[in-house]
Amino acid sequence: MKTIKLLLADDEPVILRGLKKLISWKELGITIVGEANDGKELRDLIRIHEPHLIISDISMPGGSGIDIISELNEQGFHAKVIFISAFQEFVYARQAIQLGALDYLVKPINKNQLEKVIAKAASILREESNGERNKEMLTYYEKKNRSTTIEQLLDGLLDGEQKTLSALTQMGAIAISRLTTVCVLEIDENTNSSQWEERERNLVNFALSNIIRETLDQELNAGNGLLVQKEGGFAILIQHEQREYPLQLATDLHHKINSYLKLSVSCGIGLSITSIEETAKSYRSALKALKINYFIGMNQVIRYGDELTRVQPENKTITELQSDLVKALINQQKEQLQLLTEQLLEQIRIQTGENKNLAISGVYNSILTINQELTEIGGGISSKQGALLERLAPCPSYADVAHVVEEILSEMLQQLASKLTGKESALLIKIKTYIEEHYASNITLESMAALFYMNSYYFSSFFKKHTGQNFKNHVTEVRMKHALKLLIESDLMVYEIAEQVGYNNVRHFSDMFKKKFGKVPQEYRQSFRQPQS
Repeated sequence: MKTIKLLLADDEPVILRGLKKLISWKELGITIVGEANDGKELRDLIRIHEPHLIISDISMPGGSGIDIISELNEQGFHAKVIFISAFQEFVYARQAIQLGALDYLVKPINKNQLEKVIAKAASILREESNGERNKEMLTYYEKKNRSTTIEQLLDGLLDGEQKTLSALTQMGAIAISRLTTVCVLEIDENTNSSQWEERERNLVNFALSNIIRETLDQELNAGNGLLVQKEGGFAILIQHEQREYPLQLATDLHHKINSYLKLSVSCGIGLSITSIEETAKSYRSALKALKINYFIGMNQVIRYGDELTRVQPENKTITELQSDLVKALINQQKEQLQLLTEQLLEQIRIQTGENKNLAISGVYNSILTINQELTEIGGGISSKQGALLERLAPCPSYADVAHVVEEILSEMLQQLASKLTGKESALLIKIKTYIEEHYASNITLESMAALFYMNSYYFSSFFKKHTGQNFKNHVTEVRMKHALKLLIESDLMVYEIAEQVGYNNVRHFSDMFKKKFGKVPQEYRQSFRQPQS
């Protein structure tokens, strides 16, 4: 209490003037807010100023002191009252004390008497004020501690700790409902959140928390909601009757956050369960739903189980699409290149089960494979593997990954275009491409020379001059490369693999394979598939 508000009341003006001048009220921290000359005026001033302390004559026109204190008691007004009384009115003053008056002064009033009574009144008022403030603080901390306890218990329930459920129920935090659903909301990575200082992040989290809590409080008729900050996001436990309510609530929250905070956020809605004991299951499914935003785009509400719209890549495998991309790059087919890139990325997304890390790894491996194939025929780009991964990993969405892949393939296209400017280089690329496409057939030095209008001797010299490798050895390496893929990736018999890579004699194929890889095909397959200790 910074200052005490005082009302003076007496029907004798000389008494009022004397009270005002007798002591220094300001030094005591007391401000005189009004003076009344009768009971009616005193009532009006009490209503206007709501004083802490009243010094009043016990007998005035318009109402006695007894009437005034009785009315204050009925209204629940807590001002302290000190009465002024003449000696013959002492019996009334004593009655007023019994009704709750703080003290009384007998006329004539002297300074010491007044200071003593005022000091007593001020001490009581300030003590009560501190007590009330302490009570308010205690209530605040009790409420805060309860809220913190509920959040800690909810965090455990989301992790599957069943013992927390009974504690939450005993605290009255859990309601009886038909359905329970967990939603998880988090700030999207494509915002500047990574550059925020701790103070900025705390302010944003505080604002988000306020919006969520206020919305949950407004929705009490539709469902019971609990909130906890968990693993960088906001987890909301919703107990509800209508199945569509979590989607409506999440959509409302998303709109408010976008509108008021101008923040890009995504919200994953988990499975709606009928048993609250399975809350952890709903939470895990909400996290899975949230991860899909990497593939469909940020700043969205995603419900677990909603299927993504996919463009099917014509049932081609990733290996086949990689091979098609190599051909499109060599033949400078820009339109075909774009379509094949979309199909490859879509197939990788499907094959990796929409897992962000696996998808990035799949894209990374595909680019390395394509570049290796181009390098073998004189194309490709000189990019370090680490640098390539550094371009892909920070991408906030799969659409950004696609953009990086398009840039890399464009670099490869330009590299090949520059290689194709020379007549001999263009011819070499055609020869190597033909070998890659027809390695399973009976390719000979003579047949290749005839196909490219050269004699056998010149063709052999030309090939070795530009590749540094014997033609026959090159064909064998191409066949062994494809044989190795079939051996690892398929369950074909060894003789079937031999036929598919251009060998009619399985024994000869096995010898060539062992020469290249150190083991016969069957031994290699077994050692590759054997679990590593």
